[in-house]
Amino acid sequence: MNRFWKVLLGILIGDLILAVGVWFLCTAVDSKRIVSGSMTDSDTSLTMEDSVMNKVWKSDMFSDEIYDRTVIPSGEAVGIYLKTDGVMVVDVCSFKNIDGKTCCPSEDILQAGDYIVSANGEEIGRRSDLLDVVARCEGKTVTLDYVRDGVNATCEVTPEQNESGNYLLGAWIKDDVSGIGTITFIDGVNFMALGHSVSDSDTGLIMRCSTGGIYTTNITHISRSHSSEPGKLQGSIAYRQDLIGIIDGNSNSGIFGHLDMSYCNGKYASAEKMYIAHGDDVHEGTAYIYSRMSGELHRYEVEIEHVDHKTQDKNMEFCVVDDELLQLTGGVVQGMSGSPIIQDGRIIGAVTHVFVDDPTRGYGIFIENMLAE
Repeated sequence: MNRFWKVLLGILIGDLILAVGVWFLCTAVDSKRIVSGSMTDSDTSLTMEDSVMNKVWKSDMFSDEIYDRTVIPSGEAVGIYLKTDGVMVVDVCSFKNIDGKTCCPSEDILQAGDYIVSANGEEIGRRSDLLDVVARCEGKTVTLDYVRDGVNATCEVTPEQNESGNYLLGAWIKDDVSGIGTITFIDGVNFMALGHSVSDSDTGLIMRCSTGGIYTTNITHISRSHSSEPGKLQGSIAYRQDLIGIIDGNSNSGIFGHLDMSYCNGKYASAEKMYIAHGDDVHEGTAYIYSRMSGELHRYEVEIEHVDHKTQDKNMEFCVVDDELLQLTGGVVQGMSGSPIIQDGRIIGAVTHVFVDDPTRGYGIFIENMLAE
């Protein structure tokens, strides 16, 4: 009997020692994560599948304390991709039905700027999702859930067959938008870019987005600006492999989000840092556009000719006086939106628009207004 109790006691002591050992091991692992910042290169690798655009407030990402620390003026041209939240109605359109008559099933029901998020109870994420539901309905009425001006609504549309026998709603829709823009500044791994919203080129409406990514791009050609014919940056973007950042929000004053930590460490480890200026600090006179469109940082001289504190976006009117930039681009070109403007050693704003009749002149927005919610 005594032997039984000795064996039992030995087992209990062994279990206790094992439990204590596991606890110490877990504590040591957790301590190592905290010391290393709980972030490794593998932890920060980004995929679009991991990106779901939740509501992120700019004020939470860039609080007023940002004026008390230095940030990195970027000027890096990047590829921008945004996936719509549902599918966006660009317009309603007529077509010839199977009887040869002109029809438009969505007329006076849907309108440009609506976002269709479900059809017959099925979630709609891509254009092909909606086309599939409409094809399967075989002419029966389709119930659509959509968002208009931020308000959820429901409607019913009865598709008709076109002359080829395909069922259509009579709505022109799209599910994504892409292009080239410029990063304005980087704060840690957070960034702001463009200085204006990503909007639909056909309707001019700001895109309501569910996911978005920033990609490296290699500028392969610069189409120079001429009077009444603005130029543009052209480049190759590998959307499947060169993701370097996630877009967390699309606002009237630009897009914002976070970059891959390993990319920031490699690209900007020794980059110049500077403070952000308030709008009241901006004045007429010499300033500089920072640009990395060639891959290397260049500083191009501009002259700020007018400052307007009353508007939300066109706060500065400037003229490009740098011969090198004039030779390279003819002035301001599409794709330069977001290029940081530096004055008195501080970031004061970003390039936003080009004067169509005189591309050597453009508009810029105050950084202060870019940071506003």
